[in-house]
Amino acid sequence: MADENVEFELPSIARGTQILRRKAGLVLIPAALLLLLGPAVSGAQDGHGGTPATPAGLPTLTTAKAVHDLTPAQSRQRYPVHLRAICIVCFADWYGFFVNDGATGVYVQSKNHAPLTAAIHPGVLLDIVGVTGPGDYAPIVDQSTLRILGEGPIPPARPVSLDRLSTGVEDGQWISFEGTVRSVGHRESMLDLEVASGRFQVEVMTPPGKKDSGGLINARVRVSATAGPVFNQRRQLIGISVYSPSSDSIQIIQPASADPFSLPLRPVRSVFEYIPGDTPDHLVRIRGVVTARWGRTVYVNDGNQGASVLGSETNSLKPGDAVDAVGYPVLGDTEHIIDDAIFKRLGAAPVPEPRSVTAKEALSGDFEGDLIRLDGRLIEQQRESDQDTLLVDVGGAVFSAVLPTELKENSLADLRDGSQIQLTGICMISETVASQHFRFPKAFKVLLRSPSDVVVTRSPSWWTLTHTFLVLAFALIGTLVVLAWVVALKKRVKQQTILLRESEERFRHMALHDGLTGLATRVLLQDRLITAVDTANRHKTGLALLLVDLDKFKDINDTFGHQAGDEVLRVTADRLIDAVRKIDTVARIGGDEFVVLLTDLRDPHIAERIAASIVKNLAAPISFEGGELPVTTSAGVCMESAGELDGEALFKGADAALYQAKASGRNCYRVYTPEMARGETQNAN
Repeated sequence: MADENVEFELPSIARGTQILRRKAGLVLIPAALLLLLGPAVSGAQDGHGGTPATPAGLPTLTTAKAVHDLTPAQSRQRYPVHLRAICIVCFADWYGFFVNDGATGVYVQSKNHAPLTAAIHPGVLLDIVGVTGPGDYAPIVDQSTLRILGEGPIPPARPVSLDRLSTGVEDGQWISFEGTVRSVGHRESMLDLEVASGRFQVEVMTPPGKKDSGGLINARVRVSATAGPVFNQRRQLIGISVYSPSSDSIQIIQPASADPFSLPLRPVRSVFEYIPGDTPDHLVRIRGVVTARWGRTVYVNDGNQGASVLGSETNSLKPGDAVDAVGYPVLGDTEHIIDDAIFKRLGAAPVPEPRSVTAKEALSGDFEGDLIRLDGRLIEQQRESDQDTLLVDVGGAVFSAVLPTELKENSLADLRDGSQIQLTGICMISETVASQHFRFPKAFKVLLRSPSDVVVTRSPSWWTLTHTFLVLAFALIGTLVVLAWVVALKKRVKQQTILLRESEERFRHMALHDGLTGLATRVLLQDRLITAVDTANRHKTGLALLLVDLDKFKDINDTFGHQAGDEVLRVTADRLIDAVRKIDTVARIGGDEFVVLLTDLRDPHIAERIAASIVKNLAAPISFEGGELPVTTSAGVCMESAGELDGEALFKGADAALYQAKASGRNCYRVYTPEMARGETQNAN
């Protein structure tokens, strides 16, 4: 390209064509000089394929900073933009890219969302003409036509800290930061790194390179990348991702230990104490015996103190395993954990004996993470979809004992309120209170390992008011009838009680599950939604609700009969269950209306991928009596993050998005945005 200038307009997806015009004989100005000179201020650029129409009187913006500093309301006015900038980050499956004009960065979106060509790559110098747009989080350059001017140097990345990066103020900027690589994976042909520094963690996306990505894990690196926000449908920041142009932008400044298990052993008590010479995000190695496992969390005791250790490969671990654990210390308000841990099983060892403590001792915090045993009186048993909770009184102090659904058995159902019980489990501080520069425990809970951790030491007195009345009634009857009739009556009452319990269980199941599809009903869905909102708020995760509706289902009933319609509903239910995760809930709330509740969302893109999978899977014809029934579906998606969760709002948002999907021609899905709600209000008027 030393002697020619290439000018082109990114093609429309609808046209599927590409326009390239080459002008020979032009001498290129060096890229670095062009960045210093800046673009000429102009209005319409006919030589660029035409600029989108903008309101008269608006000034042309000639710098990335001028675009990025607009408010969302100002950016919607479609200011004309004309700037020269270097492409910093772009990927083949994108229809936009990040540029930097030597001072500031901004996101540029192609005209008509055309996919990028190979001509657009990091380091190419571009003349860009477009208009401003609000973007999904910060202002962008929209509807852009481009002219390639040559190649230019990518400016040095500006160093920032991860805590500043997490605020979102560096959106679109070319920055660098240091941290430790916690994990390496692949997502949609991209290398996906989790890089942490202190309590802050960020996702780094980059194309796979020639470097051994496995050698990055636990290494301290310097990352040069463009910051990109993770946002919700309300344009609110919920996380940060960064994008590196290549794996060469990830520089190892401190290699990972060749053998993490060669690190010196640390007592659990010293993990969060001051140690001179500790490096940021340092790994620690502890050794102990597994006392309990809850999902990804393993509780390890080194003989003096217990620790909460989180890892991805924990399913094979069980109480009594002697292990080495290597991970990163993470501070919390109520619980300190060792995160992103790996384990080495050393053999079997006896589980430490539970420590018998009082409620006051448990509340002191000295036994956090330890296996304890204490006695109390059962106040109430609360049954939820994901766990059983026992409220227990110990000398006037009330605490909770929790058993997750996957561990509970019918034995807990026999517990009676007022029983004196002995509990064995892991002691955890659940709430703290601040006082000057200290935080003191305010409440604790006990994590049960199995129903056998609850032992009834004394049943409650049988002489309740109800029981006393029954005794007097039976005594009166006993004076009027012979002993044989009394025995027969008791036997009959017992038989009827058993039948009643069985009937009650059947009716309960029928009330909570759809008779045709076996899916959850609206009643069960509402119960799980309430629980999911509470759980998401506690764990700072998100939720999503999908409303799924079969397109033109009435035509199937009218054309093929109701038996065909029932078969379509049954197959649709099976396909929906196959498309979601085990932790999600699928419900049928109407004739051909289904709801999918997605819980524990840490990545908002999961909901969209599941919605896309549902629409695709449900579009396959359904076999019926030797023929095929054509079926398509529409879906509406509404997502919320922790702190904003509202079950009713999720339903309304998903319904509005479903309305848009239907209006867009069916056989698709739409994600709820506030504009949809305003559109529904206008339609209602």
